[in-house]
Amino acid sequence: MNKNLLTLLISFTLFTLCANAQSYNKKFGLEVNGGIREYHGDLGSALYFKASPDYQAVGGAFGMYLNKSFDFNVYGSVGDLGFYKQSYDTMKAEVYRQGFRARITEVMLGVTFKLNNGSIIKEDARFKPYVRAGWGAMQSISKFTPGSVPEGYTQSRTWISSQWNAGLGVKIKLSESFDLNISEQFNYAFDDNYDASPYTIAGARLNSAQEGNKPLHDVYAYHNIGLVFNFGGNGNAGYTIKDSDNDGISDRFDICPKTPEGYEVDTVGCPYDDDKDGIVNEEDKCPKIPGTIEFNGCPDTDGDGIMDSEDKCPKKAGSKEGEGCPDSDGDGLYDHLDKCPFSAGDKDNDGCPKDDKDRDGIADTDDKCPDVPGLKEFAGCPDSDKDGIQDSEDKCPLKPGSKEGEGCPDSDGDGVFDHLDVCPATPGVAANKGCPEIKEEVKEQIRLAAKGIYFESGNDVIKAESFSNLDQLATIMNEYKEAKVMIEGHTDSQGADAANMTLSQKRADAVKMYIASKGVTESRMTAEGYGETKPVADNGSAEGRALNRRVDFKLVY
Repeated sequence: MNKNLLTLLISFTLFTLCANAQSYNKKFGLEVNGGIREYHGDLGSALYFKASPDYQAVGGAFGMYLNKSFDFNVYGSVGDLGFYKQSYDTMKAEVYRQGFRARITEVMLGVTFKLNNGSIIKEDARFKPYVRAGWGAMQSISKFTPGSVPEGYTQSRTWISSQWNAGLGVKIKLSESFDLNISEQFNYAFDDNYDASPYTIAGARLNSAQEGNKPLHDVYAYHNIGLVFNFGGNGNAGYTIKDSDNDGISDRFDICPKTPEGYEVDTVGCPYDDDKDGIVNEEDKCPKIPGTIEFNGCPDTDGDGIMDSEDKCPKKAGSKEGEGCPDSDGDGLYDHLDKCPFSAGDKDNDGCPKDDKDRDGIADTDDKCPDVPGLKEFAGCPDSDKDGIQDSEDKCPLKPGSKEGEGCPDSDGDGVFDHLDVCPATPGVAANKGCPEIKEEVKEQIRLAAKGIYFESGNDVIKAESFSNLDQLATIMNEYKEAKVMIEGHTDSQGADAANMTLSQKRADAVKMYIASKGVTESRMTAEGYGETKPVADNGSAEGRALNRRVDFKLVY
């Protein structure tokens, strides 16, 4: 046997040992088939018995189930292919026979799309049509008639090339393990030398100087019929796993083996019940909210026999006449129509007593807040945040609080109630009005930075050497966002008192403007000039006067 052919056959055998499956329960399929090959190419066409001869071939396939729609396949065939015709030699003025016969072996890797995937046709249908496509290799051992051999060819020749394959077919179920398979496959070779006539008909390779330089490769069809043996399933080769309700869970592990068809199930085969009300999702009209069997899984929260979706008062037991609502005050108006449901009124006044401007059910003569709806316990005055403290006595009327906090909460839990807490979202200390304590090292940084602020003599122009210290002060201000700063300007005693007062104010304002340029809000800063009124040293000496010419920073809350 030819060495290359032997290699192909061995490869095919190895592939079939490791890879046409039918279903979830039969994951693998082994097929043998036989049929007829027909040629269509450069010499002409024999497709669908247009011409003779038709040569026989045998083949096989092995497949693996991937999912409901797709299988993976390894398949191929071996057999003869040929075509002959009468041609006329104009040079010799004689008719000659032109053609070939080739032994062709191909092996393909492919994917099958099954129409019996549950969406197009039922998975367990008896007739199971499919389409298939694949790619692989072929070997041809060709013999040519004397009149067919072009220049450079011998009378017999062998080639190996790649090719595409496409086909369609139908499997007919004979039993759980056997199918009859009828299929038709078309092979498109990337090298059509096996007929010794490459690219010789319409659409063929033209002279390089011409346009349309496109090759036409040959095609051969394989019409076949075969028998498929199906085996394996769910990882248990050799036997079929029973799934009575066809939900994908075998009866062996299915706690609910009689689940209706089409119900989505969990890992033990039972339908989902997301709201845990004992009614499965497919039968539950309210699958996300626990309900009752009476209302197909929808709730009746107040137990009045009217489901919530039709109940105007779903949390208060009522009557059908009241659309699920009661008449709490007995005035003849049901609560959903009664603007004063807890105070008997008259129908003409929407269920409220006469002379009740704010419609809170409290007559104006008894209402301390007649223009604002309120509560009986506060004589008609409101408690907006419902914390038990009426708004007029509540320091935080829109935030629930406590009596100790005068109606306010302590949001940051630092012991200082919000209406007294300058930093209500940041834990702090009472001494700092609920703001974080300023660390000693930060105070020292402020003191040192303030000492390094210098001005032009007798002027409010800040010297460049002061900028780094001012930047440090701005950084501290941005870290303590709730804090405010008092900027104080001071001078020594030399010069007129009024002039010193004006100069100290200008210098304090200059510092404030610089720090504001670094992103600190001006409203957080106060600038005050004190002139020579607050010395920290003796103005009688140069050293003392130098200490008195200063800018002080005080961080406060």
